[in-house]
Amino acid sequence: MTWWRYPITSIGSMIIKGITNVGEVVFIWLRTLKTFPHFYKNKDLIVKQMVSIGVSSIPLLFVTSIFTGMVATVQAEFQFRGLVADKFVGTAACKMILIELGPILTALVLAGRVGSALAAEMGSMREKEELDAYTVLGLDTYRYLALPRFIAFVTMVPCLTVISNCLALIGGWIVCVLALDITSYTYYTGMQYLFQPMELWAGVIKSFVFGNIIFVLGYYHGINAGAGARGVGVATMNVVVASCLMILISDFALAAILF
Repeated sequence: MTWWRYPITSIGSMIIKGITNVGEVVFIWLRTLKTFPHFYKNKDLIVKQMVSIGVSSIPLLFVTSIFTGMVATVQAEFQFRGLVADKFVGTAACKMILIELGPILTALVLAGRVGSALAAEMGSMREKEELDAYTVLGLDTYRYLALPRFIAFVTMVPCLTVISNCLALIGGWIVCVLALDITSYTYYTGMQYLFQPMELWAGVIKSFVFGNIIFVLGYYHGINAGAGARGVGVATMNVVVASCLMILISDFALAAILF
């Protein structure tokens, strides 16, 4: 191969591989949706995954959300100091948290915690040939493995986002009262000022999409993990990186559509 053909061949191979990967991810998502009519037969598995993904994530989310609200409020007060009334601190903090900070940071935290755990679990099952055992026994892996996790992700991520929003607003209130000399009434009225219900629903819609992204990327990288502990480790790293990138990209696309 001549020297000038090598870059062209490499770029072409990367494009083909990228299209193939996207096709596999879409196939996993559609194949999981196909098994959705059978969800009522796996109630125990679904509840177990909801507890693992949702309830177990609350302690970590509690800390991150409280300090996110504190930071948002401090920055809003710093930017508005001497320019507008104190009640606009609550207005700015509320809008930042509901529209962007709450959904984004919740999704990023969950991508690192449960997305990587999903990839590691699926990778370990692939390494131990448990996925092949499901096939040999005539069991649909998408029904028994993918569907419960999919339902848990798309339901618990929005729920955790709402909890994160509430905790962040409480964190903003704490820093206003204790550090910024802003009364509770001023902060509360500021939160209500210029509030639109679409701001709350936009965050919930975003979190629903983020839940889909974390699930499908975690499952894809898990079942395609390489051999050995190194392969599983690389898969968990890839799912965190890919999920964070896709969350940020989809956040921009959703913001352009919703607003």
